[in-house]
Amino acid sequence: MFEDGLVRFCAPVLLGKKPAALFPKKNWWEEGFFCGGNPYMEFLTLSRAGGALILAYRPDLLAATLENHDVRGVLEKLDYPPAGGVEEYLRHLSWRFLASEEFPHEVGFFLGYPPEDVLGFIHHRGAHSKFCGMWKVYGDVAKADALFREYGRCKQRLLEYFQNGGVLQGSANLLSGRR
Repeated sequence: MFEDGLVRFCAPVLLGKKPAALFPKKNWWEEGFFCGGNPYMEFLTLSRAGGALILAYRPDLLAATLENHDVRGVLEKLDYPPAGGVEEYLRHLSWRFLASEEFPHEVGFFLGYPPEDVLGFIHHRGAHSKFCGMWKVYGDVAKADALFREYGRCKQRLLEYFQNGGVLQGSANLLSGRR
């Protein structure tokens, strides 16, 4: 059950195709499963009224994502530290989840959504998208559709892996993208 939930929400992150995923903290979530030095993913609980969310992320990919000039510019306007690294950005994101009356939609940057889609969603307040898949698309529909398909293949690959007896814990080859 734990692996099914993790695959459902995190397959592209587990396979190194996406920097982060966000999912609701539910009863299948085994707190501490990845504690103790998992070299590939880390987890952060983001609390909001009405429940907690888990941000599963790969620090290396998240750092690269947050280096994008457009992303940094928007985050700085939202009072993220101008020269911040992943840890500082995550601290501020956590604070935004607690302190903001509205959902902090800039989390889309952390999730690796194309910047034009995150900005479009924020600007249009979720309306007037060109396409809707795993997120609302305001920019390049073909690029987003290709990502949706790639992420779907990641999910299918991991589901097959587990159906064939694979295990998640200690699967360095799987988590690094090697098989």
